[in-house]
Amino acid sequence: MTRQEKGLWTAVIVLTLGMLVMGTVMAMHGLRQDKDEADASHDANTEEGSTVATINGEVITDKEWTDALKRRYGSELLLQMLNRKAVYAEAIERKLIVTPQEIARELAAAMDGYDSEKAYYDEMKSQLGLSKQELELEAGYRLLLEKIATIGIQIKDADIEHYWTEHREDYVSPEKYDLSIIVVKEEEEADSLLDALEKGEDFEEAARRQSTDSFSRDAGGRLGWIERNDPFQSEEILQLAAGLDIGNIGGPVQVEEGYAIIRLNDKEEQQVQSAEEVREEIRMQLALSQADPLPQVEQMLRNKYEAVILSEIPAS
Repeated sequence: MTRQEKGLWTAVIVLTLGMLVMGTVMAMHGLRQDKDEADASHDANTEEGSTVATINGEVITDKEWTDALKRRYGSELLLQMLNRKAVYAEAIERKLIVTPQEIARELAAAMDGYDSEKAYYDEMKSQLGLSKQELELEAGYRLLLEKIATIGIQIKDADIEHYWTEHREDYVSPEKYDLSIIVVKEEEEADSLLDALEKGEDFEEAARRQSTDSFSRDAGGRLGWIERNDPFQSEEILQLAAGLDIGNIGGPVQVEEGYAIIRLNDKEEQQVQSAEEVREEIRMQLALSQADPLPQVEQMLRNKYEAVILSEIPAS
């Protein structure tokens, strides 16, 4: 699994299953609104609704489209909509808020492993169909639900300090390297290539022409951002990167596939979260471990605010 795939699955877990259908919620809402407006303003519409598509002389109506969406996503979407209304009502009653800073930290954690913020949002858009605004809304909803779930749960300072001591490395972002790489089979070829690169040969062109690394070759040798403790990279590569200045080329070093030459494109120093952020994150994590499961909290809130489904959802 690539670093991008690992990051994607992390984001899906963090932001909850609700993200997967958020776009469809909005589509159905807009669909219903568009249909009402169309029925009111166009006499040409049939009882089955306006035509949204045609194929082979046949039409697909707005109603058929809406019914198909209901069969496919209906019960799941309706439950999500009820959950949100119940959670927001509870938040208002208890005067709970989620700040932009909290949402930003939540999304920043999900972005870990991506080359950039843009790369993360592009991946979420292509894989899940979610915009930046939708991701922010889902992160905010999740954080609000967690605050509701942990109301009244007290965590001792000693427990927070003990957990921090045991998991200190989890709250340190290690040094990161933006690397490009060329891998060849023979050491003599690697030495000759390094000499040519140091004399000015273009790294990207050399990678496309000579590298045997299929993952990076077509991208001109670009590996992207690699953490100093990345278990999927050889220690020889990581040590070589640690000793380079930005823009420098190093190697060759022996790797499993042959001999590697790398270029350090950019570098990020080790980052440590502030004590205040760490303590609050640990407090919430320990509180959630004692709280009811979040789906159970959602059900409790639906019951509290007397959620009732009045329309039968067509069977899928």
